[in-house]
Amino acid sequence: MRQTLLDRDLVRPVGRPVIRLLPWLEVVSIGGTAIMDRGADAVLSVVDELRAALPEHRMLITTGAGVRARHVLGVGLDLGLPTAALAGLAATEAEQHGHMIAALLAADGVSYVPHETAAGQLATHLQASRAVVANGYPPYGRHEFPPAVGKIPVHRADAGTFLLADAYGAERTIYVKDVDGIDTGSGTVARIGAAELLDAAPAALPIDPLVLLLMATAKHVREIRIVDGLTPGALTRALAGEDVGTVVHA
Repeated sequence: MRQTLLDRDLVRPVGRPVIRLLPWLEVVSIGGTAIMDRGADAVLSVVDELRAALPEHRMLITTGAGVRARHVLGVGLDLGLPTAALAGLAATEAEQHGHMIAALLAADGVSYVPHETAAGQLATHLQASRAVVANGYPPYGRHEFPPAVGKIPVHRADAGTFLLADAYGAERTIYVKDVDGIDTGSGTVARIGAAELLDAAPAALPIDPLVLLLMATAKHVREIRIVDGLTPGALTRALAGEDVGTVVHA
């Protein structure tokens, strides 16, 4: 107790496991541009699969921002706003998407919860309901990291979802996008390492590259799964643990 955290022997990792707070939790991230921006045909299909999964799964459903966030970021950049202000603007649209998903699942007892509730009271809410919906953007706001290049916030919905999943020790983390594979330039892969994927530097990634960096130091989430929400049944199969979509592992 008299030690200092500057003591290298004290802060050196020890062979003690990190507790999984909610080991049964399944985290499902719904893409803003990939799913929400496509309207009813895409969104209602995903919602139907989530509804059907409620009896068997307890889920934290997160939502990302879409094209409206790009518009507001464009205006913010034109006005010269700092990264910290831009982060809050983009997160607002992700929150709107969360309210939409929660409204569609309201009859099933699913509601939207704000950041503070998702971080501190998620266990209580999941005892009352099989799922809750939250904003995927992390609540950094004015504490957002300044990016190395430009001013676009580096922590977006994909990264925020991953951080929550790892903090709770989630059993499964699924990203619902509009693709089920990652084209590395030499063909589409079904399973790939995060470091390998970063080295390949494909022209387009369905998830934020920051997630791949976070996987290197994550304590619990050692793999994520990307599924095509436009393919009926893909999310259902992923929740059941079947081999579908693309797995990115640490």
